[in-house]
Amino acid sequence: MNYKFLYSEDFLIIKLSGIAGVNERLSVKEYLTPHIRESFQKVIVDMEGLDESEGVYILGVLNTIKKEFQLLGGGVKLCSLKPELYRYFQENRLDQIFDIGQSIEQIKSKFMRKSNDS
Repeated sequence: MNYKFLYSEDFLIIKLSGIAGVNERLSVKEYLTPHIRESFQKVIVDMEGLDESEGVYILGVLNTIKKEFQLLGGGVKLCSLKPELYRYFQENRLDQIFDIGQSIEQIKSKFMRKSNDS
C-alpha cells in the first residue's frame, strides 16, 4: 500500500492507495513516524485510491493511525470509501468507531463544526 502525506491548513491528509497486504498494519507506523506531531490535531484519511482490499487489512492500518494520533489528542476521520468497503464498515459496525465522510471537504467541515461546538 502507498501513503502520501499532504498538509492543508491545519489538517494532515493521508492518502492511501494500492492494495493493503496481510501484514500492512505492521509497517504503517514506519510511514507515520515522520509525520506525527502534536500540531496536527485533525487528520483525514482519504481512501479513494485504495484498490480492492480485504477490509480487515485496512482496519489494522486505520486502527494504528487512529491510535497514534489520539495519543497526542488528535482526531482521525475517514473519507472516500468505495461502496464495498463502506458496506464492510457498516456490517461490522465500524461506522460507529470511525467518523466517515464522502469527501475531504465534507470531513473538513465536520472538524470545523466540532471545533465550533467545543
